[in-house]
Amino acid sequence: MRVRVQLIGAMLATFLIGMFTVAHADDLTRTVTAHGLTVHYGVIPSSKLGEAGSRAASNVTAASPNKYHLTVAIFDAATGRRVSDATVLASVKGPRAHDTHFHAKPVEKRLDAVNVGSAVTYGNDFEMPWSGIYHVDLTVTQKDQPKPTNIRLNYDHRF
Repeated sequence: MRVRVQLIGAMLATFLIGMFTVAHADDLTRTVTAHGLTVHYGVIPSSKLGEAGSRAASNVTAASPNKYHLTVAIFDAATGRRVSDATVLASVKGPRAHDTHFHAKPVEKRLDAVNVGSAVTYGNDFEMPWSGIYHVDLTVTQKDQPKPTNIRLNYDHRF
């Protein structure tokens, strides 16, 4: 009987460790490295920007509960140097709508550069009314590069 209880306890502990490890790993996957750049990104409700003390140019109180703020930090993958002199455009395409089963039209916006100390991030607000995978296509144009760099982020939006 004692061995059986220990075995069940060990199996439960293994299951819980695996469950929490997977959840933690999912939180850490908001990084994409492609074409010589590493992009770390985050999405928060636009209504929480003021609470976080942000000084973003688009820091206007959002009337819509479906507005979310996309923020990206961009680094040179080889050197780790932060990219702080770029023009960044984001095209956000939502998941299929529940009633029509069609994807929403992509919305393209320039991401505003925000300086926090010596760190530069880029961000703007986007409507995200449905749960599901949002495809974010970034076009990063650096001053010292002849061509823009395109990077896709796939953001799993859950309420």
